[in-house]
Amino acid sequence: MVGFTSNLSAQKHDYTWLFSEQYIISNDWGEASMLDFNSSPPAISAPDSVQMIFGGTNFTMSNAEGELIFYTNGCEIHNARHQLMENGDGINPGDVHDVHCHESQHSPGYIVPTQGALALLKPGSNYVYYLFHIRSAYDPVLGPPYGSHINLLYTIVDMTQSSGNGIVYDKNTVLVDNSSSFTPLGEITAVKHANGQDWWIICPENQGNYYHKFLLTSEGIVEQSGQNIGTSIFRFTQGQSVFSPDGSKFAYILNDENEGIRLFDFDRETGLFSNPHFFPIPDDPGIQAGAAFSPSGRYLYASYNFELYQFDLWAPDIEASRVLIDTFDGYADPIPTHFANMQLGPDCRIYVFCSSCTTIHIIHNPDEGGTDCNFEQNAIQLPFGMRQFSNSIYPNYRLGPIDNPGEPCDSGIVNSSNTILPAKGISLFPNPSSGEAIHLQTGWTEANTAEAILFNALGQPVWQRTLELFGGNATFQLDHLPEGWYQLSLRAEGEQNVIPLMIQR
Repeated sequence: MVGFTSNLSAQKHDYTWLFSEQYIISNDWGEASMLDFNSSPPAISAPDSVQMIFGGTNFTMSNAEGELIFYTNGCEIHNARHQLMENGDGINPGDVHDVHCHESQHSPGYIVPTQGALALLKPGSNYVYYLFHIRSAYDPVLGPPYGSHINLLYTIVDMTQSSGNGIVYDKNTVLVDNSSSFTPLGEITAVKHANGQDWWIICPENQGNYYHKFLLTSEGIVEQSGQNIGTSIFRFTQGQSVFSPDGSKFAYILNDENEGIRLFDFDRETGLFSNPHFFPIPDDPGIQAGAAFSPSGRYLYASYNFELYQFDLWAPDIEASRVLIDTFDGYADPIPTHFANMQLGPDCRIYVFCSSCTTIHIIHNPDEGGTDCNFEQNAIQLPFGMRQFSNSIYPNYRLGPIDNPGEPCDSGIVNSSNTILPAKGISLFPNPSSGEAIHLQTGWTEANTAEAILFNALGQPVWQRTLELFGGNATFQLDHLPEGWYQLSLRAEGEQNVIPLMIQR
């Protein structure tokens, strides 16, 4: 693994990502899968002790060293031992909790927007975390399933307690109460204050153009004046809110009739939005949308179900700079892997998720313009049976003060010898395969050999060979291995590619 700067090594709160199988698929708790960015490429594993389903809310928290410490599905909080944290039950109490958080193996988890939870380390502390979360309630007239996301709450986790396993206190404290108006709340996000220590917490309302604001300091939470700005919102679909890595821009994307991207400038000192822009969405039906900024902040990526776009924020006319990067290729497993929300990873790649699928798309070089950004559909295959129904959306934990903002990710991982390049012109067939006579085609026509390592779903190497290439092609056998998902790492001509492979008989 490439060495990190001291700033990065102390701020790895986004280094472990947990997903789970949909509760409707299995008769058990389901299965879990995890991406661990403490290695490069990120290790893919299937921790069998996770007893939680992420049906909507999903937030996974790591400590400053990148070690998993707790996670939540909006119903309860579990620690790194995959056990209920002390006093960690009863999150988001109410009628929706009673329906979606019952104590059974089919409890689906709390159903709220994609960014229904967010954890931040309390400024000045190394062990106390504030977990912000959105509570829903059923419509008092219509009843289930009609409801709205009407409360913003916070819960405090102290990791110094219970022998380092953590305890929960000040649980379900109300910050925003829209129960009287039933005005729904949108996706929570946060950005560092100009001092590089405190946090601005932003929660938009999804009817109108109002943005709630709070400041988390070493003294606790200080409510700030909210702000009406930009075009009004009225929607019930999935979206995403995100700050640029340096905190100077804020984007809020929605996918519904008359919706699109709201882009603002943001003052990290005062917490004020300014210079509003609105970019309507293309004619793209669906309920999924996502947004992410490139590491430099120059490019804004927007996903609309079937299409992925790039905007150049340094262009004189931002809306006119829009470039279509790619369209959905039709792949299903069995649910179509449409483009949904996104996350800039610690390795400077942007990971593009889909709502209910076993694959993750990757923008490998997000600071390159147009299709040079190297977007790869279905780049990561999660272990067999995994259904990454929801995922965490993280702020930039590595952001410093205005005069020394630091780096949002470790570009050294991407530029190192561990680089994963998009597998253009490289394929395995048949795939799925019985393991007999697997054919490899590459574009390495000048290479005589390729180093091949096969990793199982736990990230363990199970097979290694030097393959002889003939015109860039080779044939090999894996019929001795059990069924399941694998990752084949190939290296030749100074390049490395990782290709998913399923063995099925």
